[in-house]
Amino acid sequence: MAELLTLARPYAKAAFAFASEQGATDNWSNVLQVLSAAVQDEAFSAYLSRPELTPVEQVSLFAKVLGEDQTVQVSNFLTLLAENDRLTLLPEIETEYELLKSQNNNVVDVVIESAFPLTSVQEQLLSHALEKRFNAKVSVTVEVNPALIAGVVIRAGDQVIDDSALNKLEKMRTRLLA
Repeated sequence: MAELLTLARPYAKAAFAFASEQGATDNWSNVLQVLSAAVQDEAFSAYLSRPELTPVEQVSLFAKVLGEDQTVQVSNFLTLLAENDRLTLLPEIETEYELLKSQNNNVVDVVIESAFPLTSVQEQLLSHALEKRFNAKVSVTVEVNPALIAGVVIRAGDQVIDDSALNKLEKMRTRLLA
């Protein structure tokens, strides 16, 4: 997985730089989302990976998927990917692109895993505290995971704050076995 993200990153950076320059980051975001979904479709992916298809034919398949959203720039981007046999990286490219877009907008995507559903007040308090910690706007997604027993696990990019009872019990078990 990490290797795929490493391969996808330069393409995402190039797409984001171009989209930013053109003031079309949201348009490119939508296009990459559609392209990513198409590649993840089993039937489409199987047809796309047929060895007899040329890069031009592969790009024309995406043109049919995108319809009027297909621009010359998107075609050029897809041609580059097709010629380098990187069309299967579109989901990772989309992920990296969205990360760059969030960073540019100074927004941090945060996933809060909680043992129990959070009230709106608790969610707002956590959101406010995280905005102060990251010095950025925070986009919060809350997931309920009863296996945590109590507490929360907060994930923001590659940072993890684990204040769950499960984690504390695991640390205690490790200390006792040491």
